[in-house]
Amino acid sequence: MTNHILLVEDDPKLTEFITSELCLEGYRVTVAQNGIDGLTTARQAQPDLLILDWMLPGLSGLDICMRLRSTG
Repeated sequence: MTNHILLVEDDPKLTEFITSELCLEGYRVTVAQNGIDGLTTARQAQPDLLILDWMLPGLSGLDICMRLRSTG
């Protein structure tokens, strides 16, 4: 089971909804609100799963994914 999820989302209402639903299901959720913070948090926290918004300030979700994959 996935325990720690990183949610990278810049819409506060959507972030609140997704976070509350995941927490109700027993997941630990960390939130980043822009692409640069999301990339930094992903590298430091090493979550089990990433949920990435496609269009983010700083870096897109696709950019985050490609950078993480390129560094292993």
